[in-house]
Formats: sequence, structure tokens, C-alpha cells
Amino acid sequence: MPKSKPRKKAAAKKSQARRSQHESNRIFGDAESFVSDEAETLLSSRGWISERNQPGGLDQGDCWYWMPSQLPAYLEEGEPVPTSVYPVSSGFVSQLATPDGSVPPGAETTYASLQELEADLERLESYRVPETDWTVLGGGPGPEETPGELIDSIAEEWELIAELIHFPYSEEGVRSFDAVVQAGQDGRLTEYAYQSVLAGRGLPRA
Repeated sequence: MPKSKPRKKAAAKKSQARRSQHESNRIFGDAESFVSDEAETLLSSRGWISERNQPGGLDQGDCWYWMPSQLPAYLEEGEPVPTSVYPVSSGFVSQLATPDGSVPPGAETTYASLQELEADLERLESYRVPETDWTVLGGGPGPEETPGELIDSIAEEWELIAELIHFPYSEEGVRSFDAVVQAGQDGRLTEYAYQSVLAGRGLPRA
């Protein structure tokens, strides 16, 4: 189904964006990948979305995303990313959500232990990118656009997740959140995408 409004790709190449660095867990060059079962238990219990649950499972190391901080996908430039945490040899690193994939001073914190990270989770989970720092192209979805059209037309899963988190749902009909629930039940959304959208909207995971 054709998209009902033009959708411009992010200006930054995906290979250069922080999201891709997270996915490969190589923020420090060709560093070794790391996993932490303890962090997986802690963060997943608090509603963080785990890299382990992506289609195909864990690839190049653990990373966890706080989806309520995810911005809409189609911004003026750059590739928005949610607040994230990943393990390194010396402990853990958190990076606050940004609209363009950058890691400005103050956005990154290093923790020597899981206990240090746990003590900072309330701050990480409450952070949102200031509205003055980002702009949605065209003001967001058009008045006739539906969640079903987004699901059928956006191939990049992270872009679809970001769009569905921020869609201006109506209470009922084809523009309601019921369309997303039905798509999840019908297999038109991966389980990872569906759970990410639920987490991003602060809804109980199915």
C-alpha cells in the first residue's frame, strides 16, 4: 500500500548512527562483545527491551532500550535513538536518548558495577529529549493515515516501532490502537516490534 505522505530517510547513514553501534556493541572500535545475565534480569523486569528478543536472537552483545524515550522516526535529520544501556569489560555504559544518534557530553555515563547502574535507573527512565531539540517532518502522520498503512509500508523495524509509539490514535476505528493489537495477533508485527510499541506507550506487555 502506498504511503499517504512522503517519508524522508534519516540524513545520517545507519552505519554511522549510534543505534548501529549499539547493535554491534562495538562502541569502542572492534571491542569484544559482552553479555550480562544479571543485567538482563534486572532491566527486563523493569520494562527495558532487550536486544536478546530481536528476531534471530542476540547477535553481537547485550543492549537494552528504554522505549518510552524513543522519538518519532522522521525528524529533520539524524536517526533518533532511545536511552540505552550496554555492558563493557569494566561494567556498563548508559547513553541518553538523542534525536540524531549523537552522544553529546553528559549523555553518557559509565558504571563500575550493576549496583551503580541500578542506582541510576530512575534518572535514565525519566529522561526525555526536550521538545525544543527535535521536529517531526510534516507535523507527523496525516489525518487520513492509519496504523495499518504504517505497518504495511515501513520496512525498517525500528522506524515502524518509533512511528507506532507516537501515532495519534483515536479511541476507536481504523486509527485506534486496536489496529496495532490486531496486527500483533495476526503476525503482521514481529513480537519484538509489538512488545517495543507496548513498552514505548507505557502499556503492559502482552
